[in-house]
Formats: sequence, C-alpha cells, structure tokens
Amino acid sequence: MTDLKAIILNERRRHSAESGGGVSLPVAGAIYWAGLAIAGAYMDATNWAYVAAAFSGAIFPLGILLQGVFKSPFMKAKSPLSGVTTAAIVAINLLWPIHMIVIWTAPQAAPLTLAIGMSLHWPIIGWGYASKVCMAHAIVRVAAVTAIFFLAPQYSLVGIPLVVSGLYLLAAAGLSWESNRYRRMIAAPA
Repeated sequence: MTDLKAIILNERRRHSAESGGGVSLPVAGAIYWAGLAIAGAYMDATNWAYVAAAFSGAIFPLGILLQGVFKSPFMKAKSPLSGVTTAAIVAINLLWPIHMIVIWTAPQAAPLTLAIGMSLHWPIIGWGYASKVCMAHAIVRVAAVTAIFFLAPQYSLVGIPLVVSGLYLLAAAGLSWESNRYRRMIAAPA
C-alpha cells in the first residue's frame, strides 16, 4: 500500500471511530421506516407516498437527537474527508423531482423508488468510514426491496418499509462493531 493510501485509510478509520460510526442515523432511519410500515397497514399508496415524502426530512434531525444515546457524535467528528458525506446527501436529494413524479403518477412504486433512492449515499458514506457494512447494506437493501416489489407487490407498503427498517438496525449494529474495532486498532500500540 502506498503511503498516501495508508494515510487516507487511517483517516477514514479514525473518522469512523471518532463519530461512533454515525450509528444514530441508521437508527433514525429504522424509526422512520418502521413508522412507514405502520402507515402502510392503514393507508392507500397515494397517502402513504405523501406521508413518506413529508416525514423523510425528519431522519437527519432525529439522528442528531439520538447522537448522545448511541454515542455517535457524527456532528462533532471532524475529518478532511467528511465533505464526501455532504456531497452524497446532496446527490440523493437531487432525486426528489423523480420521486415526486412517481408519487403523482404511480404511487404504488413509491416504496421501491424511495427505498432505493434513499440508499444511494450509503456506499459513499461507507467509503468515508472505511465501512464494508455500508456497501453491504446498500446492495442487500436494493435486492430485497426489488424482490418484494416484483414478487409480492401487494405487500410493498408494509413489507418494503419493514425490511428497510430491519436492515437499518443491522447496519447500525455493524457500524458500531466497525467503529469500535477501529477505535481499538487506533488505541493499540504500533
């Protein structure tokens, strides 16, 4: 490994350790998607889609509120590489015109497009945290929600949110494990 590669990898690991893997954000996502699963049991696709769009903006503030509870001070953790996270968040938000077209014209597809669209930043954030969990989360999530949508579309309003919520909780556990591992690596004498 070149010196620059090693320096960048060590910084990514340090950032993950310092931020606690940002665990509070996937927990906030799990809460959001669990709420959508409940909504899906009672709402038609159109109303579900509007609720999903309206409350999606609550994930980040909820993640901020949960930082202390989950010991994941991602807002305090600073890194020269953390700008990649901001770019990733901006990128997924550029999809909202597409999501709105889906909500207005084919609301039954909204669970699929939102579940996939809201996963596109995971590989990039994972790179910033030197996380394999983030990449795995995105791939499994897209495969799972696509399978539900095409194989059991009648369960999309409940099944997709339930699966995404569960995958968020698994990702939070994995990110916690990774950040703790990096914390031990950093603390160990060379």
